[in-house]
Amino acid sequence: MSAQKTSANSRYKSGMLFVQSRKQTRMSEPIFKNITEPPKAGRHELYHWCDYIELRCLSHTDHRFSRDALSEAIDEQIANTTDSLSDDEFDDDENDDTTTEEALSKPDLNEQHAANCFKHLRWRAKAFSTDWPFEIDEHALEIKLKSTLNDMQRFYLSLLISSSLRYCPKKRWRALTGLFERASLEIFKKLMPDGASVHAFGAAESTRYTGHLFDRLTKLTQDVRGQLDLEKHNFSKRDTGDAGLDLVAWHDLCDERKGIPIAFAQCGCTENGWPDKMLQASPAHLAGHLNTMHEWATYYFMPLDLSIEHEGRMDWHKRSDFSRAIVIDRLRFIRLASLYSLSAPDITATSEIHEAASLKTT
Repeated sequence: MSAQKTSANSRYKSGMLFVQSRKQTRMSEPIFKNITEPPKAGRHELYHWCDYIELRCLSHTDHRFSRDALSEAIDEQIANTTDSLSDDEFDDDENDDTTTEEALSKPDLNEQHAANCFKHLRWRAKAFSTDWPFEIDEHALEIKLKSTLNDMQRFYLSLLISSSLRYCPKKRWRALTGLFERASLEIFKKLMPDGASVHAFGAAESTRYTGHLFDRLTKLTQDVRGQLDLEKHNFSKRDTGDAGLDLVAWHDLCDERKGIPIAFAQCGCTENGWPDKMLQASPAHLAGHLNTMHEWATYYFMPLDLSIEHEGRMDWHKRSDFSRAIVIDRLRFIRLASLYSLSAPDITATSEIHEAASLKTT
């Protein structure tokens, strides 16, 4: 951990919450840009819309955001542009169970969509329970940021910001994605059996695997007792990428023979391309070159919350888009971090949360 992070955590633990130096604020771009613009997403993609509502609430001057404010934001965007929320993007919604789309005007559709979003926020309040940093005011039909936040609620906000990079300048991405990868590594370690070796493989975070990608894959192949069907000339001369791997783990089973349990993981803050990224760490992507006696387990870590309630039970948003991977989304992150008593401040973007909460947007 860097000196800056260590210092920030020290201030955090001593009670000075959400501290960010003025020097850092002056030197970097604001954490959010165009935060008032609704996402370009279909009405069925409630996880995008509810993240937007939560971001607006976090950054709002009153730390509140209402159902009417969402409808107004959509109306204003439609009035100001011709390519946002097109009929293809703002498509029919499986939650429109009371009226048909044909019977509603555009304003009515937007109001109904806002109602569906707040219905899903009620699900989040139920699913995340006390770890959800917001509360719903049913009388005012709005959500508001809790006045006092605990460690897990701040960790939730950190994951929320990491899943919303479309609103962050690219110069700010690395700090958020790097911290998310470290959070993923901590969860990954807890999910592996006692005695397992667990390491970061991604180029920015790894200490065990360094240098050219071929050299790093060669080292990994030795670790997992496999065979690499590639030579260095198969790569570009300056390839220091990660081949789709961010985290790797194996258990040596207390001997030196082949055939050991292995797990590879990809971490992605991608908002829309996550179905394809699920396969990057999988045998479907790598086993043609990296051969092992037994196929490895594939994990995908994402800060998005893809949980929904369907007919009284929990399910996944867009489960038809899932590949053969074990997905750790925001809900699982929060519950696992709590289960294993992880130090949430160490994996939380504290200064970014403070900056977002200080924006005072309207």
